[in-house]
Amino acid sequence: MKLKRTAFIFLIFIIILSFSLRAYSLIEPINPVDPRDIMVEIEQGMSGRAIANLLEEEGVIKSSTMFYLLLRFKQVDNLRAGYYRFSTSNTPLEIIDKLQRGEEEQFKVTIPEGFTFEEILNRFSALEMPEYEKEVLKNEINKELSKIEIERNFEVEISESEKLYHAEGFIIPNTYNFPMSYDEQDIAESLINYFIAQRQPVLKEAAEGNSYSAYELLIISSLIEKEGRLEAENKLIASVIYNRLDRGMPLQLDATVQYALPERTERVLYSDLQINSPYNTYLIRELPPTPIASPGDLAVEAAINPDQSDYLFYFAREDGSHVFTESYEEHLQKQRELN
Repeated sequence: MKLKRTAFIFLIFIIILSFSLRAYSLIEPINPVDPRDIMVEIEQGMSGRAIANLLEEEGVIKSSTMFYLLLRFKQVDNLRAGYYRFSTSNTPLEIIDKLQRGEEEQFKVTIPEGFTFEEILNRFSALEMPEYEKEVLKNEINKELSKIEIERNFEVEISESEKLYHAEGFIIPNTYNFPMSYDEQDIAESLINYFIAQRQPVLKEAAEGNSYSAYELLIISSLIEKEGRLEAENKLIASVIYNRLDRGMPLQLDATVQYALPERTERVLYSDLQINSPYNTYLIRELPPTPIASPGDLAVEAAINPDQSDYLFYFAREDGSHVFTESYEEHLQKQRELN
């Protein structure tokens, strides 16, 4: 009888040991020796059981049952939705911890200085993952503009063919990191909030006691950004813009004409200067109705603190630098000397 009892206890021990070894093997990583990354989307509202099943189907864990039991044992009920990059070297406990902290995968988007709103929209819509619809993103950004505390004046007659982007200039050039789960509304909110936090206070402060409004300073910043090729010349270019505005002279900036053209060109032709547009600063004697691009910090600084000069003209050399002159006669003379 005693022998049978000992045999029974031994059998129970073997069963428990076997179960423990089996359970331990199921909470080990899939492949710690030759790991690979796997991207998984955890959708909003997924249950713990559904997440466990998905992770097993994607090859992230060995057993959905064991993963779910771990969730119950740890009393975890706050797994966050999003896109996650897991490794086959991760243990189920590491995966649970990552999902609890919401460490989802991010993507990077770089907006260079001088990009137009159209170019910014194209950059987002060209992403392979995540996918964004250009018109949806455009509409969401336009909705967010109401949060900006800078008065904008669009009292200008625009033809049906004219593109007037109210959002032009309001997206700060930068390298942005966004969670993969962000939709168009999230992207729009982040971009405009960044402008409100980083640039709105600078422009509003600069406009106090200034003859130019915060929005006009933003427009001038965009002109400097597109006209200046060398950062060292930004403040001189700003002085020319202000000098011409003060004298009621047309700005005659090629960059504004390029913005008005149906298709952008590297060089502005004489025929282009006749285009009927509120952006054609060869014909109008004021600022264009909106910015023509997203200016960088140095262009904004130049618009706020321009050099003091008597220059009214400039033209570009082949190396991108400019020759500045005070009169049209001197302007023509310098051009002849360099030709």
